Amino acid sequence: MVDVRSALSEHGIRLRDYKVGGHKTTCPNCSSSRRKKNDPCLSVTIDQDERSVWKCHHCSFSGAAGGEGFRPAVERRVYRKPARPARREQPDTMLAWFHKRGLTQETVQAFGVHKTRAWFPQTNQEEDCIAFPYEWDGELRNVKYRTANKYFRQEKDPEPVFFNADSIGAGEELIICEGEIDVMSFTQAGFPHVVSLPNGAPSGPETSDKRYEPFGTHWDLITKVSRVLIATDMDEAGEALAQEIARRVGRDRCYRVKMTAGSKDGNECLVAHGEEELRRCVDRATPWPIDGLYGVDDFSAEVMDLYHGRGPQPLSTGWSEMDRAFRYIPGQFIALTGVPNHGKSRWLSQVIVQTARLRDEKWAIFSPETGQANQIADLCEIWAGNPFYDGPSLRMSAQDVSNAMHWLQERVFLLGTIEHTPSIDWLLERARAAVIRHGVRNIVFDPYNEIEASRPDTLTETEFVSQLISKCKRFGKLHDCTVWMVIHPTKLKATDDGKDPVPNLYDLAGSAHWRNKADAGLVVYRDYAKEATYVIAKKIRRQPMCGMVGSVKFQFVGADRRFEEIPDSYQPLGKEGA
Repeated sequence: MVDVRSALSEHGIRLRDYKVGGHKTTCPNCSSSRRKKNDPCLSVTIDQDERSVWKCHHCSFSGAAGGEGFRPAVERRVYRKPARPARREQPDTMLAWFHKRGLTQETVQAFGVHKTRAWFPQTNQEEDCIAFPYEWDGELRNVKYRTANKYFRQEKDPEPVFFNADSIGAGEELIICEGEIDVMSFTQAGFPHVVSLPNGAPSGPETSDKRYEPFGTHWDLITKVSRVLIATDMDEAGEALAQEIARRVGRDRCYRVKMTAGSKDGNECLVAHGEEELRRCVDRATPWPIDGLYGVDDFSAEVMDLYHGRGPQPLSTGWSEMDRAFRYIPGQFIALTGVPNHGKSRWLSQVIVQTARLRDEKWAIFSPETGQANQIADLCEIWAGNPFYDGPSLRMSAQDVSNAMHWLQERVFLLGTIEHTPSIDWLLERARAAVIRHGVRNIVFDPYNEIEASRPDTLTETEFVSQLISKCKRFGKLHDCTVWMVIHPTKLKATDDGKDPVPNLYDLAGSAHWRNKADAGLVVYRDYAKEATYVIAKKIRRQPMCGMVGSVKFQFVGADRRFEEIPDSYQPLGKEGA
C-alpha cells in the first residue's frame, strides 16, 4: 500500500491503516483551526486499485489521488522539440490576411510564419491554420497554431520560451507584449527587441505559475536588459498581465506602453494609425510608479480597488486565533524576535508550510544558523506531522521524507553560500532571481546577524540598520513580496524568579529602527514553567485590518512537531499570558 499512502501524504492526509474501504480522520485543511481539533470530519475511501477519494464534511475539502501509475517522486521535465517542416508555405491568401493587419510580406518571412494543417481539440479535427515558430538559440522549441476562427493550440510538452526569444539582448531595451502578431507589429515599426508569452494574458485568477515559466528560461538575460517596456493589451486581462510582469522583473526597470485611444494593442494601433504612431506610443512610455511626486489620478485605480475590496488583502498565517493579533500584506517588512531556543525560527517554519499549503505561497529562505539540510528537515517534520529523528514518537519513514521534499521542491527555495558571508545586496539579488524564476512571494532572513555587516566608518550601526531595512522594504514593495527578518535580542537580565524576560522590540540587537521601521513586530516567548509559547504582536502598522496588538498562546506538540494554538487565548497588549 505504499502508493496510496504516498498519494494521501502528498495532501497531508494520514490514516491509521490503508486498507481498502472507508476511513475517517482529521482534515489537514481545517482541523488545526477548529475548536474540535480531533473530530474525524474527513471521509476517505480507498478502492481495489489503490485509488483514494476524500471529502471533509466541515470545510468541503475534497480530492482524489493514487491509482495506477501514481509516482510521488520528482521527475525531470522532458521537453519535446518539434520537427522543422521541409518547406514553409506562405500562400498569397495568408500574406493578404497579414496585409490587412498592416504586416508586410518581408515581416512575415522574417519570422518564418507559414500556413499548415494541425489537429485542434476545439473541433476535434485537422484545420487549416497559421503556424508561429518559437525559435531560440538556433533550435525550434515550440510552434503555436491559430485558425481563422481564433482557435489556438501549441505543441505538446514544449520548452517554455518567449516568442522571438533570440531578440533579448543584454544592455538593450526589451518590449514585452501579448501576442505573436503584436511582436511582428513592433518589429516592423523598428523595435528589434520584443517578445511575448505563448499563453497570453490570464482570463481570471491564476491557479498555477505555468504562464510565466519563460521568465525562468530566460531569466539571466532578462535581468541584464536596460529596461522593460510592457505593451500588453489595454484591457483588464492585459493590465493583470502587466502587473505580474512588473512584479517579476522589478518595477524600477519597467515602463508602461499605452496605445492611442481606440486601439487595444500594438497591431490595432499599427492598422489604425500606422508605424509612426506606434513608435510614438513606445516613445511616450511612462515609468512604472516607484517614488517621487505623483498626482492623485496616478492612484485612482488603486484607491477604487481598495474601496471595492479588490486591493491587497491581509493574509492569514494559518491559525485562526493568530489572525486576531497578526496578519500580513504582500510588500510588508516583518521583524520577528525571541530569546534563543524559544522557538521563533520553528514557529516561522510552520508559517511557511501552512501558507504554502493554504495558498500555495512560495518562499525563499536564508537560514545559515539552522543550515540548509536542517531547515529542510524541519519543514519535512511540519509537513508530515512526524519527527525526523528517532524519539518517543514514531519517526518519519524514508518515503515520508521523499514525499515531503517533493512537495517542498515547488514551494521553498534556499539562499546562501559557504564561500563568504553574504551582504544584504547579494541576498536581495538572489531573492530577485527567485521572484523572477519561481514566483516567490516571501523572503526570510534568519537571522540578521548572519548578514555581512561591514559599513563605512562614516556610518553608525543605527544608520547601517536603517539603510538595510530600507533596502528590504523597497525590494518588498517593488516585487510585492513580504520580507521576514529574524533578529536576536540583546543580552537581557533575568527576572527575579530566574525567568527570561519577554523581549521588547527596542531590545533588538543593532538599532531601535527594527521597531520604528517595521510594518509588524512579533515576539516568540516560551514559558517553560507553564509549558506554553506565546506569540506577541508588539506592533501592527495597519490596525485593525492586519490584527490588533496582543498575544496568542500556543502549545508545542512534540509528537507531531508542530505548534498548536490554544482557542480563545488572544489577549490585548498589556494582558499577555507571558
